[in-house]
Amino acid sequence: MKLDNLRILHISSWKVPCGIATYCDNLVRTLADAGVHNSIAALHSADWKHCLPNDVTRWRETIFDQAREVDLVHIQHEHGLFGYSIGNRFAVKRYGELLAGFQSMGKPVVTTFHTDICTRTRSGLRGKWDRMRRRRLWGRYVTKFFGAGPMQAKAIVHSNATRKSFVKHGFPVESVQVIPHACLAPRTFALSKEEAKHDLGFAKEDVLLSIFGFVGKYKGHDLAVAALERLPANYHLLIVGGMHPEADDDFLDRLLASIPESLQNRVHITGWVDRETADKYFAATDVCLAPYRRDTQLSGSGAITWGLSSGRPVIASKIEAFQNVDRLGNCLFLVTPEKTHELSWAIEKLVSNAPLSARLVENATRFSEGYSWSSTRDRIAEVYGSTLLDSNSGQELSVYPSSKAA
Repeated sequence: MKLDNLRILHISSWKVPCGIATYCDNLVRTLADAGVHNSIAALHSADWKHCLPNDVTRWRETIFDQAREVDLVHIQHEHGLFGYSIGNRFAVKRYGELLAGFQSMGKPVVTTFHTDICTRTRSGLRGKWDRMRRRRLWGRYVTKFFGAGPMQAKAIVHSNATRKSFVKHGFPVESVQVIPHACLAPRTFALSKEEAKHDLGFAKEDVLLSIFGFVGKYKGHDLAVAALERLPANYHLLIVGGMHPEADDDFLDRLLASIPESLQNRVHITGWVDRETADKYFAATDVCLAPYRRDTQLSGSGAITWGLSSGRPVIASKIEAFQNVDRLGNCLFLVTPEKTHELSWAIEKLVSNAPLSARLVENATRFSEGYSWSSTRDRIAEVYGSTLLDSNSGQELSVYPSSKAA
């Protein structure tokens, strides 16, 4: 079976402002370029808030009906897409029910996990008890479907640390493959940095520090504001994005209230913007920031890859997802999470050191090219191949892009 004959059902958030929807859209486009026939079963976290038992049954059966027409199912997993707002047990059961149904139908399954199994961490005995309960819960509903052999599901994660966590929670080691988050191609912009700054109302001498994507506590926007207080008056913080449409916390309100009077004209929050406007902000940016908090449980981040492909240097927290990227590409200026003095020091050091900035940008460009969507598709195709090979009990299969996709 060649890749250009493959029929895949993708289960994911879809056509909404969401990092996972964007990831799935890029994957589907790249697979389509290789001749894959893709279909979508859309998940939306908001749908779970008011669901009834019959709604869950219909949801499950609708997906199973779609799966009957394909060769393989690829799930993009994030806890909220399966009902984490109702509870962790609910979300794990819903995901596990899909795996059970696909196995009984004889449908091979690959899941890309975008977050760790651990949705939060606690220390001491409480943390140990939490981990034991999670392992037991996932073992009952999920991990028993993963492994090597006929009809065993395969997992993709974005970092070695996440792979280790999954294995600790009972996933067979041979079932978990690390494939870093893909990057957009290195970008060029219609406007120069000076032209973009002028269009956005900034002076040529202003230094623009930008955080792109949804606003949320784990991304450390408030930490960037605190660091800005210690920077010269020509430094500005651009928060290019707004709250996630399904977010129900008050972080943005608290962020706005926390901005001191002295920074009111130096912190700029755009809200949600279209791609053209976002590109103008990227073009105007001097440094991209990703000051995430230390307890963030990401396996990978689309936002960091946007920065890496932008031609702008990136300062990021030393969380495992970003450290993994830097180990591969030596392309980030890493700082200790939640240390705002260090963050402000790193910003000034990077802005004042043109050779360092240029080296990071050069390495980031090389990383973006090495982990492009086409090369990531090829890595994912290898997982498809091993999954299909197992499900067909050893029949010879080839799942690599056809020559027309080169």
